[in-house]
Amino acid sequence: MLENLETHPGGTDAFLWCDFSELRALIHPDRCFSRGDFISLERRARSLGSGFDAELRWRDIINFAGIRKLEFKADYPFAISEDEDTLILENNGAESHRLYMSLLISASMRHIPNTRKGEVTRAFEETCFAVFSHLMPTGSEVRATWAGGGAEAPYTGHLYQKMTQMAADIRCTPNIKPSDFKPNNSGDGGIDLIAWHGMSDEREGIPISFAQCGCSREDWRFKHVEASWFMHQRKLPVMHPWANYYFLPLDLREFNGDWAYKSEIGPAIIVDRLRIMRLSQEFDLHATLPTMAFVDEVAGMAYA
Repeated sequence: MLENLETHPGGTDAFLWCDFSELRALIHPDRCFSRGDFISLERRARSLGSGFDAELRWRDIINFAGIRKLEFKADYPFAISEDEDTLILENNGAESHRLYMSLLISASMRHIPNTRKGEVTRAFEETCFAVFSHLMPTGSEVRATWAGGGAEAPYTGHLYQKMTQMAADIRCTPNIKPSDFKPNNSGDGGIDLIAWHGMSDEREGIPISFAQCGCSREDWRFKHVEASWFMHQRKLPVMHPWANYYFLPLDLREFNGDWAYKSEIGPAIIVDRLRIMRLSQEFDLHATLPTMAFVDEVAGMAYA
């Protein structure tokens, strides 16, 4: 299920190094990841020309894990030893722990084989669908636009056909023609989820929200605006700009709790790991989320 487990994050982002260490703790035979394990990994990396400051990075990892313990509270399935030399898995079987581990795995796509990526990303998308649905006003219609999504994703065919069907739902006349799209394009056009409220009549001018979901640790920089008004306003000329959401499994925060890479965040409502976890608890969603069998598979691994 996992590969390239010796490949460390690079850079200095504490949230990425902490994810890497949590993943290693999850699959370690002793269900922990220690400073000694980390130093051994650095020595192997240095022999391959990709060394790093193990002491500095470990201090960042432990400090950030401590912040996560405070923020996620009982939903955080890891603990820190008293001497701060070990990150310990404390999964008690709680649904919130399972959700956290699924988001951790979803945020670790570089370690997932290509043959399994679709399984993980679809589970993440379905989780986002549940959260997004509950963020919308009571009475809203919510749809997915991904391929093969069953009842949640009723839009089918070529992207031109999908966009035309979406336009009808949000009550606008689309400014598109088939030749605007590649002949074999049956994708989502940068929009994974849409929602609208009918306002109890048939007139245009209704509340609308679009969302995009992504697991990449880098692509969020441009993907978070793919569903935005300025990307689609010519194609879908509605009376009022829609709200734009971006869901990602990363814990996109700095040590001070503010957004990491805040200067790179455009016009989007970012829903990251912390928000997904808290909203799932607030809306009591755990029992309705996908089963995510890959979590058990990863948790059953033994890699030191």
